[in-house]
Amino acid sequence: MRRVIKLGGSLLLRPNLSSAFQRWLAQQSPADNYVVVGGGRLIDAVRELHAIHASSAAWTHWNCVQLLQTTFHWLSSQFPHASTITTSDQFQSSIQQTSSDRLCFVQVDTFYFPTDEEVLPEDWRTTTDAIAGYLGKIIDADEVVLLKSCDASSLESLQRWADRGIIDEAMPLIAEGMPPVRIVNFKEWLAQ
Repeated sequence: MRRVIKLGGSLLLRPNLSSAFQRWLAQQSPADNYVVVGGGRLIDAVRELHAIHASSAAWTHWNCVQLLQTTFHWLSSQFPHASTITTSDQFQSSIQQTSSDRLCFVQVDTFYFPTDEEVLPEDWRTTTDAIAGYLGKIIDADEVVLLKSCDASSLESLQRWADRGIIDEAMPLIAEGMPPVRIVNFKEWLAQ
């Protein structure tokens, strides 16, 4: 089984994030886990800059993707036994292997980068929600799990979640061929 886990940026400033994540992961079914880390307040700061100083949406989008290296390195360093993927070659090699208990942190720009074909909207509609969904499609994952700071009914559609602001607007745009998406209110795990 392959699982993509998006750890939301809103969770990054929680002091017990690493231990809570380990507890949560231990209670999941065995899987080959690929973790994408959100940008949190770092990306929020760029949103403020973008609102004040006009710049190309695409230029801002790809700079935000590069900034995700910061949260990736910070969080992956909290898990010394986890694998890290920092190059496209490592990514390609990793997806050729399978494991039932691997924890692997994936730097976003190893699989998501500018090409001639626009995969996701290159603007604020795209966040690490849709990027994690895109990763799920690429690696033929069995599920995408979004660890967030809110509840979401599993009976609602991706579009309904997007309409309610629970996920980004881009994720429903790539829904075809994407594995099932599960949202976990991670605040409950942080409270334990």
